[in-house]
Amino acid sequence: MSPLPKATTRTHRALAVLSLFTTHGPQLRAARIAELLDVSLATAYRCLSDLTAVGLVEDAGGGDYVPGPAIVELDRQIRLHDPLIAAAREPMATLAERTGGTVLLCRLHGLKVMCVHQHPGRLGPSSVSYERGRAMPLLQGATSKAILAHLDDASVRELIEHDPAAFRRAGLEPELEAVRQRLSQWRRQPVLRTAREVDPDAMGWAVPLIVNERVIGSLSVVLSRAAEPTSDDELVEQLDALAHHIEARYAPHP
Repeated sequence: MSPLPKATTRTHRALAVLSLFTTHGPQLRAARIAELLDVSLATAYRCLSDLTAVGLVEDAGGGDYVPGPAIVELDRQIRLHDPLIAAAREPMATLAERTGGTVLLCRLHGLKVMCVHQHPGRLGPSSVSYERGRAMPLLQGATSKAILAHLDDASVRELIEHDPAAFRRAGLEPELEAVRQRLSQWRRQPVLRTAREVDPDAMGWAVPLIVNERVIGSLSVVLSRAAEPTSDDELVEQLDALAHHIEARYAPHP
């Protein structure tokens, strides 16, 4: 893991504290925060006080701090009012009904991919690793690769430098030109399909969501391996068509 950037302002430090809850567990102590952020214990307590005052962090007792109720409130606002989720909600329900698969809407989040909305399908696996709010790697599964294929060179280079071993595990040399060639191959496919790369009992089909020539996420259908679709071509056609529908609905809200 790359080292945490040095927080230089009080606001920056407070935001850095929030990020620790996603990378270092659901509970943290002030001493651990001070160590991770390379700040004094007094500074760590000031950050926790600021965050507690607005409900973003909560004192769980015994010296432990956990994410606060304001985060739940913010999550509800995102689910109700995020323009991409709003544009995708009805098409995703339609796609799940037509294909039987669980449909995922994912976005790029730093150097990871995160599911922001999911619609279960009757033929989907019992569970999928792309849970809402869970950061997933860019190099595993059609859902992530559909986004990775459309990243610019600077982002790809940053990803290679951040975790070259991940590229080797994915069968790619961690060199920009070699990776660019593979991404070009993926872009030429109308729909990316993978099986068992993320979940052993699942297979997925995914397309990028591109608005104003910029990839904003991906749309995926995930089926249980026991539920092979009767027509792969039909699934691909429906996925591609509804992705374009979502792009068109979202376009007025870049």
